[in-house]
Amino acid sequence: MKTLIWNGSPRKNGSTAYLISELKQGLNGEVRVVDVYREAIEPCLDCRACWKKPGCVQKDTMQELYSDIINCDNLVIASPIYFSELTGPLLSALSRLQMFYAARRFLKKEYITKTKRGAVILCGGGDGSAETARKTACCLLKHMKADPAHVIVSHHTDVMESWKDSAAISQIHSLAAEWNR
Repeated sequence: MKTLIWNGSPRKNGSTAYLISELKQGLNGEVRVVDVYREAIEPCLDCRACWKKPGCVQKDTMQELYSDIINCDNLVIASPIYFSELTGPLLSALSRLQMFYAARRFLKKEYITKTKRGAVILCGGGDGSAETARKTACCLLKHMKADPAHVIVSHHTDVMESWKDSAAISQIHSLAAEWNR
């Protein structure tokens, strides 16, 4: 079993990182965590080269991640909630999914043939809602052919960090157990 986790958090030891770590520890198989704040992934340039021929002209870490997206069994998008949305660097990195869309739309080519299991992990403090971030993450998972069946939210991390959020931790453990079956 191969799991690809997109980590949209800038904090190495924050709430999002904690929940990712809990999931990673509970999963069997190979787990790769893509830390978008520390990877060399440029945003989509909208150059439209992928409209005319397969692939992306930008040569960076995303080239190997395309293969990981195609071949993995599970996909997770994990992010803090900033102004009711996923973080900017996560959205920037995942703008490169445009290559898959363009292949389907213009080249009539399907790169991702295997359906994956998907999950969303969101952490947020403040008074905003997780709904917009959830919808965006689910849309992105669908573009990677993942069914976003699980959404785990640890809200109000400004007063209670995720490592104290027993409900979110329980959901993480349940997700790992389900995917391990």
